[in-house]
Amino acid sequence: MVGEIMKKNLKGSLLKGATIVLLLIALLIGLLEAGGDSRTSEYFAQAPSITHLSPEKIAVSWKPYPGFNTSTHYQVQTNHALYGFSTKHTAKTVEHFQPGGTYSIAVVTYDNGSAVGVSSPTTILMAPAAPAAIGTYDLGSASVGLFWQKVDTAIGYRVYHASDTLLQELTATQTRVFFSGFTPGSLVKFRLTAFNTTGESYYADIAVQLLPPPPVFSVIENQVGVDWFSFKWTPVENALSYQVLINESAVATLASTITEHRIDGLPAGDTISLRMTAQNPAGYSEQSEALLIQLLPAAPVLALTEVSSYSCTLQWAVANGAAYYKVYENEQWAIFNVPSSITTVTVTQNIVAGMTATYTVRAVNGTGESAHSNPVVVTYTSNSAIVRNAGDLTGVQATFSQFSDILPESLRGQPLVWVYFPPELEGPTLELEASYFEFLTATPELSSVRFIGVFTSDVSKVRVAKRPNLTWKKVSPERQIKIPGHLPMVRFYGPDGSLRHMIRISMAIMSPHDVFKEIPEAFERSDSNMLQLYQENRDRFETLHQK
Repeated sequence: MVGEIMKKNLKGSLLKGATIVLLLIALLIGLLEAGGDSRTSEYFAQAPSITHLSPEKIAVSWKPYPGFNTSTHYQVQTNHALYGFSTKHTAKTVEHFQPGGTYSIAVVTYDNGSAVGVSSPTTILMAPAAPAAIGTYDLGSASVGLFWQKVDTAIGYRVYHASDTLLQELTATQTRVFFSGFTPGSLVKFRLTAFNTTGESYYADIAVQLLPPPPVFSVIENQVGVDWFSFKWTPVENALSYQVLINESAVATLASTITEHRIDGLPAGDTISLRMTAQNPAGYSEQSEALLIQLLPAAPVLALTEVSSYSCTLQWAVANGAAYYKVYENEQWAIFNVPSSITTVTVTQNIVAGMTATYTVRAVNGTGESAHSNPVVVTYTSNSAIVRNAGDLTGVQATFSQFSDILPESLRGQPLVWVYFPPELEGPTLELEASYFEFLTATPELSSVRFIGVFTSDVSKVRVAKRPNLTWKKVSPERQIKIPGHLPMVRFYGPDGSLRHMIRISMAIMSPHDVFKEIPEAFERSDSNMLQLYQENRDRFETLHQK
C-alpha cells in the first residue's frame, strides 16, 4: 500500500518536471524566433551599395540574408521592375540604363521558394549622354570654333585635344568654344564629354581639317619683263591646288605639284598686284599679302621733229610705268636723264655741222630699263636754216662757252633757269642793236659766257648788288658783241644742278625784251613755281632791261 502510494507520487513528479522542461524549451524557441525577426527587419532596412561604371552600367552589392540557406537567392530590382535573373551571389552588374536617367535600385530576397522581403532602395543619377550634333564655325588655318547641342542633366562640358589633353572646361550653358594656335593646315582631333555629379559621359570625337596657310612666294630673280613675270613658292602641306590672283582676280588654278609659274599678257609697264591661295580638303586659305610687281616699261617709239646744223629735237610717246628716260647717241648713254613728264628733248652738245648720229631712247623704272627704241638716224645740215624775217645777215664769227648738263657747285642748291644764245661756229650772225645784260660771276669757267637773262627761285640773287659775285649789269656799247643767229635756248636745272628740261624760244633773233615775253610758256611747261616767280618779278626784269 505504501509502495503504491510512493509510485503514484513519483509518477506525478515526473509529469510536472517534463511539463516544466517543455515550457522552458518553448520559451527558448520563442526567444530565438523573436531575435531572428529583429535581424531580418534590420537586414531589409539596409539599401544596396551602388558603383557607377559607365553612363549605362552600374555595379550593385549587398549583405547576405541572415537566414541564408541553400534555398536562398536574390534578384535586383530597378524602378520596381525585376532585372535579369536571380543569383545566390551578393553582387551583380546591371546594364542598359539610359544616360542621364534617374533610377531606384533595390534587392529582393527569396527563401524557401518565396520572397521574404525587399531592401530599402538606392537612387542613382546616371552620367549624362555624350554631346551630339557637333559642328564647327569660323574655320581658319590655325583656329576653329566648336558647337554642340545642350545635354540634359549635364552641369558642364570638357574639351580635350587628341584624347587626353584638357583644353577647356565649360559650364552647362556654354555650348560654343573657340580655339587657336594650332599648326596651320593641320588635322586637329578633339574629344568632347559632358559631366554631372555622378560622372563623365562617353566620348564624342571630331577631327577637324584646318584650312591651309597662304603660300609664301617671291618673284624669281631677273624674271620680270615688259608684259610678264615668273614667281615661285614654298609647297603647302596637304594642299590640293593653288590659286593665283592678279589685281584681285583669279587667273590660274595650279596643281599641288607645281611650285613656280609665269604670267604673260600683262599691260606693259604696269604695277601688278599678286596674291595666292592654297586649297586642301577643308577649302581655300586666306589670300596672301599682296606683292606689288612693277613690269619693265615698253620701248618708246622715237621720232625726229626738227634738225639744224647744231641741234635736233627728238620726241616719243609716253611709256607706261616709266620713271624717266635715257637718250642714247650712237649706243652711248651721254645725253639726258629725262623726267617721265617730258617726252621731247633737243640735242645740242657734241654736234658738228654735217655729222651723222644715231639716237635711241630707253624708258627706266625701279625694275630696270626697257629695250632701246627704234633708232633715229640724224644727219645735221651744213648751214643754219634759221633766218631773221626779211633781215640781211652778215657773217660775223663769235665764240661762246657752252654750259654742260651739270651746273658748277657754286650755282647749285635751288632750281635755276638760264636763257642764252648757244654758240654758232659757222653761219649767219646779227649784231644786236638793243643793249643786253651781262651776268657777272667769280666762277672762272663762266666768265666768258654772256646771258640775256637768268632766273632763280632764290629771289635775292636777282637783286642788284645783293651779292658781289652775282649781279645784273648793263653792258656799255663798246662791250656789245655780235650774237649768233640761232634760236635762243631756255634751260631748266634742278636743285642738284642737273639739267631737267631744255626748249628753244620760237623767234630767231630778238631783243632781251622779246625773250622775256616768251619765257612764261617755257615755265608753264616745266615748273609752275618758276612761272610764279617770273610773274611776281616781271616788272623788275623789264625795268632792269631798259636801264
